[in-house]
Amino acid sequence: MLETYLGGIVLLVIGASVGLLLVFAPNLLAPKRPTPQKMIPYESGMDPVGTTRQRFSVHYYKVAMLFTVFDVELALMYPWITFFPHDPAWAFGIFISFTSILAIGYIYLLRTGVFDWSRHTL
Repeated sequence: MLETYLGGIVLLVIGASVGLLLVFAPNLLAPKRPTPQKMIPYESGMDPVGTTRQRFSVHYYKVAMLFTVFDVELALMYPWITFFPHDPAWAFGIFISFTSILAIGYIYLLRTGVFDWSRHTL
């Protein structure tokens, strides 16, 4: 009975070993020459300005979540594209309904002012 699971167990052990090796090998093999210049935090290649305890506006996170939602929309378009040649009328109807629901949500967000970065209230 163990023979049926042997392939999966071997694959799991190999995968875990490679994962652990890739996590810990740089700490063991890489040269370590820390300097003050290398130890400062940076984002996008820019030196930090101001305090590290600075708070970001909630609008930043809202726009990030909206980007994720509309990015998922594109990911859901691929199955639609593959099904389109089999039944074009049904696939086009699904596309129109899906896109119209997202368009209604986008219009709602525009009207509520989510994309207005100058406002001070949520």
